[in-house]
This record gives sequence, C-alpha cells and structure tokens, in this order.
Amino acid sequence: MQVSTRKVKIGVMCLQGRNACDSFLAAAICCLGSASLAKADALFFEKVAVKTSSEATCLRFAGDVARNENFQNVHKNQAEVAGVKNGVYVSVTCVGRGQQGAIAVVMAVAPNFGAAQQTGRLVADKISRITCIDSPC
Repeated sequence: MQVSTRKVKIGVMCLQGRNACDSFLAAAICCLGSASLAKADALFFEKVAVKTSSEATCLRFAGDVARNENFQNVHKNQAEVAGVKNGVYVSVTCVGRGQQGAIAVVMAVAPNFGAAQQTGRLVADKISRITCIDSPC
C-alpha cells in the first residue's frame, strides 16, 4: 500500500503527512470493525408529518405506536422513543416546527433492507395517522 503525503481535509481539520493518513486509515478500520459487530447491514429512514405542532406530543405518539405494536426493550427519553419489533431496531425522534406540524423521523436498522423498510414504513404510517383528541396537542 502506498501512502500519499498530500493534505487530507476532514471536517474543519487539515492533516498532512504519512502519520495523519495512517491515523485516518486506522480510524476507518476501527469504525468498520465495530459496525460489523453490530450485525446491522441496512438502515431505512423516513420522515412524516404528524397531527400536532408539539414535539413532546409527537414523542408521546411514538410511545403509543411502540406500545400498540408490541415493541420489545423500549426506551424513551426527551429525544427519542426506541425499541425492537420483529428483530428490527426502530428509533423515532421528533422535530417541532413552531406553528407547523411536527415531523417524526423514523429510523429502522435490520440485517436486510427489506425488513428495515417494512417495519420503518409501518411505524411511520401508524404515527402519521394518530389524531390528538385532547387539548392542547
């Protein structure tokens, strides 16, 4: 393998020389190695509008979907609702947009893209159909 001594720009850092390139290659190999340990080969994500302008209510909708769809190992915090459905890890986060409807971002990770896509779309569809009947939403 030949290593170039040209400058490599990474983000806002500029590294030069053989040591920088070696460090970059080592970091890339470490990242690839840890990715294979997760045994996740596919990521599907979809964003959908929800029927509320509130980020907190959107996350509550995500929790309802997780409960109704029998997610396993569910965890919730102020940023996401996540769990496993049929071997697919699903994470939902919400983005408030002021007076416009909030956006739910659904991410699904699975060994194959078909499974990630199917589960991700199911969750996105379910969360987009929830209507808040209590006020305020």
